[in-house]
Amino acid sequence: MKRRLLALLLVCMALLLSACGVVYVNPYADIPKPVAVFTLDIDGQSYVMRFTLDPGYAPNTVSNFINLANAGFYDGLKIDYVYPTYFIRGGDPNGDGTGGTDYTIRGEFKANGFEFDGMPHERGVISMCRLENDYNSAGSQFFIMLSRHSEYDDLYAAFGRIEPADVESMNTLSEIEQRTTDNEYRPILRQTIVSVRVDTRGYEYTVIKNE
Repeated sequence: MKRRLLALLLVCMALLLSACGVVYVNPYADIPKPVAVFTLDIDGQSYVMRFTLDPGYAPNTVSNFINLANAGFYDGLKIDYVYPTYFIRGGDPNGDGTGGTDYTIRGEFKANGFEFDGMPHERGVISMCRLENDYNSAGSQFFIMLSRHSEYDDLYAAFGRIEPADVESMNTLSEIEQRTTDNEYRPILRQTIVSVRVDTRGYEYTVIKNE
């Protein structure tokens, strides 16, 4: 089993070099990217969405998501909100935007002093929710983009995407998007996340939590 600790040390080295004016080199370039598989129940029918996670953009965010998913944190939760042309939102055990983990992680984006190039917020990209006035408040809630919104770039930690050629996953995203919502943008019919599991390709991922 490969050790994630080595990768974290490489990240620290890359950040130090970046501070000295050296161009950032992705230490994860040769590591197989983990793949997250969402199994969903939408109005009694089973659907799948796959996301390629990329620690080169947000390493600790990826680690956090992997640990939550593979511990079963997301199992049985629902898609809480669908904002047309913007994003869908989930990952909240309370289902109302107030729930999450009992810890937070640092926001890995440029506005928070994170020097890596951010992943563009475009259709099929998964990113982390946070409090509006606290860059370091992410926990379990996530959002999945329905279209390109550059105003989220460098302000939210995007950490994975549906591959463009993955027709099944893109169709599932469309199924979620097209279902009727109420006037608060909540799906009328329950859309349940049956499970989320991540294939780490043999690597271990350790979360760094805020003090």
